[in-house]
Amino acid sequence: MSDPQAAAPLRLLARRAVKSWGEELWLNSTRPEHPAGISRKRTLAQLLRRRPQLLGSWARRLFGRDLPVFAKYIRTDFPPIAHIGFSTLVRPQEFYSWICREQDLLAALRRGLRLPDERAFHGFERVYEAWAAHRALAGWEAAPVRDRAFAKSLRRYSRLDREELGRLAEDLRRSHQRIARVLNEVDLRREAGNLLMIEAGVIHALFGLSLQFHPIDPTQEALQEFILAGGGRAVKKLRLARCGLSPAAAPKSEVWMPLPDGKKLRLAEVQQSSDCTYSVADFFTPFVWQKGARFRKGHPALGLTDAALRRHMEGIDFSVTTVSGIRCRPQALDPGRGAKRCRLWKLLDRPALWPFFTVRRLDLAEGGRWIVPPARAFQHLVVLSGKARLESGGRSWRLSPSAPAFVPAGLTQDCALSCPEPASLLLVGIPDPRGN
Repeated sequence: MSDPQAAAPLRLLARRAVKSWGEELWLNSTRPEHPAGISRKRTLAQLLRRRPQLLGSWARRLFGRDLPVFAKYIRTDFPPIAHIGFSTLVRPQEFYSWICREQDLLAALRRGLRLPDERAFHGFERVYEAWAAHRALAGWEAAPVRDRAFAKSLRRYSRLDREELGRLAEDLRRSHQRIARVLNEVDLRREAGNLLMIEAGVIHALFGLSLQFHPIDPTQEALQEFILAGGGRAVKKLRLARCGLSPAAAPKSEVWMPLPDGKKLRLAEVQQSSDCTYSVADFFTPFVWQKGARFRKGHPALGLTDAALRRHMEGIDFSVTTVSGIRCRPQALDPGRGAKRCRLWKLLDRPALWPFFTVRRLDLAEGGRWIVPPARAFQHLVVLSGKARLESGGRSWRLSPSAPAFVPAGLTQDCALSCPEPASLLLVGIPDPRGN
């Protein structure tokens, strides 16, 4: 018996992940951590394992049988500021020495802590995080009075005296500043409406979170050639590139769309379906409580070891990143047949540069309507604001920011979006030079 859902769009149930710094809402993921549901008992991952043809033959040729891209919302309690890529040329060995120094200073701080229980740890954590957030907003510039006050507040949680803590605070400040000064600092409020491309290998961090990167993608060049040229040579090249991939080092390129939310951060993130992430520094919360204070990453007492750091240096893209070079501004598109009271924008569709996925934005005015064009690959419909109605084959589904839709490849029936009130959506797909 055929699955009735196989020939129709799917309204998904998003999964919420609560974090100490805010939360993430995973909208259409097939990953085991937070898989999107198609009902309370079934997931999108289960359906696609049974019916991979819903991805479309084109998506499977490019990326295999797994869903290659998903979207999520991120909300933090921190200011909407981020570091993205190097602003100046840095030698890997030099950067390695800075990170080693950072780990040594944090290890010295940890050795000097006196934390009898988890309650004391959280007291220390609040003091440290408040100091780090204040100093980061000031560019880690010298502030002896502030550092002395910080050292005084730490005395109750440390075996070190005030002078030792003061010197350690100054050394940490200098270390953080040296690293931060070679990175691009981006005020995400000024990027509202744009997409920021963060390719695998590019180092980045949201304010308050760790400085991280994702492994460089060994398949990127082969993907670009296959999408743009095709042919037997490109197929062989892509197959060989995939042979070198392992789940433990799966690449992850992503884009951020900042969404206005006052003084706090909210953004939509579209990413490859890997969650492989490496952290190289944490200015704000380097420790976690696990029967004692331990490093959040790496060895419990020492943090990231020399061997781990040397491996990390091989996966980081040390080229200079310009913010203008990773910024995608909206470009108006023809909304197509049957469109009414709507505007369609291209944000990202550059397979020669970015072969992983495409992103468009649809703005629907009150009473607006847009026909979803058929495609030879699946499509994600993600609501940014407002609510919309998806109609196909005499059925309809209400979509919202927590209820996105998955449109299978090759629908034979018309599929349309409409709304009784203004709404904005992201349309996520797969690069296709044929345009169908």
